[in-house]
Amino acid sequence: MTEVHQVLVGAGQTDAITNMARSLQSSLRSLGPSEIFAQHPAPEVTDVQHLSSFPKNPSRGRIVIFHASGGDPEVFKFLQNSSDPLVLIFHNIAPPELFENFAPDRAALLRQGWEELSFLREKIVLSIADSKYNAQCLEKIGYQNIVVLQAGVQPNRLHKYESDIEMTRLLERETVDPLLLYVGQAAPHKRPEVLVQMQYLLTHHIGRTTSLALVGPPTLPQINAAALEQARRLRVPGCLFLGQLTENQLATLYRKASIFITASTHEGLCLPVLEAMSFGIPVIARNAAALPDTIGNTGILLPEKAGPELFAEAVCELLDNPRLHQRFAKQGLRTSAEYSIEKTAASFMNLIKGVL
Repeated sequence: MTEVHQVLVGAGQTDAITNMARSLQSSLRSLGPSEIFAQHPAPEVTDVQHLSSFPKNPSRGRIVIFHASGGDPEVFKFLQNSSDPLVLIFHNIAPPELFENFAPDRAALLRQGWEELSFLREKIVLSIADSKYNAQCLEKIGYQNIVVLQAGVQPNRLHKYESDIEMTRLLERETVDPLLLYVGQAAPHKRPEVLVQMQYLLTHHIGRTTSLALVGPPTLPQINAAALEQARRLRVPGCLFLGQLTENQLATLYRKASIFITASTHEGLCLPVLEAMSFGIPVIARNAAALPDTIGNTGILLPEKAGPELFAEAVCELLDNPRLHQRFAKQGLRTSAEYSIEKTAASFMNLIKGVL
């Protein structure tokens, strides 16, 4: 038996990377003991141990799987000093320059993350990227023989959750159909203010009765605060800032939404897009980073620098063209099914056994 442990920088109850690690853990435990460690586990997370408790002396062979998504000096020190074979799963690190004007400290950590990846390159025995775009990013810093595999991605994971009664009542009270949905963290490159401006155009100038729900953790609270203040000053109706939700609440929103929409300019994969597609929701996004590969022909891809006008036009096109809406919905169901954990688990385990 072999120990195969996973290491993360941070771990949350509902964040995508932690959920991917949880999905992989059940398969890895067929080989032997397998735990998840993080330098910054959230207080409510009980299934992830602090990195300081990583076992010092294994009783048998051991492999460490590192989920790279940002920089951290303690995690880097741990990985540098480890004598265990190191497997990399790369989820992308946002470009530091996007954060310079909002959070210089975070920009420094992102820059450090890229530097740490370069320094660790010679220690990595297997490199996995969860999208072609992420593989290209690794190649730019000297990585070779990268395997593209959506390890641990479960687009349909929310289907098992029942709808939340309180969220259902909130939506009945505060929104009108059709509901436009965005799910993602509050970060500069997510551009939530573009969606607020789009909703303003739809309701004030085009005469549509749409609602917009923005969901996600307040990674940088000032980003959501600025978008919310914009919505207040413009008096945008039907604009809900819901913050981070439970799985039941999020599943309720996916079941209610007519269109999933994101103005993000940078994504390594974008799991919320896949989750939306698994619920048969067409997607509108920018033709940027990994989004074209993730979405394919399941939605409308706008130019990378598209403004709120083009987003509003795309919404109208989908709402006025039921056949197009239905075609994207059906294709999204097929595309998201290709990312199922059942289809990737066997390939992932074969790669790990190859390392053994």
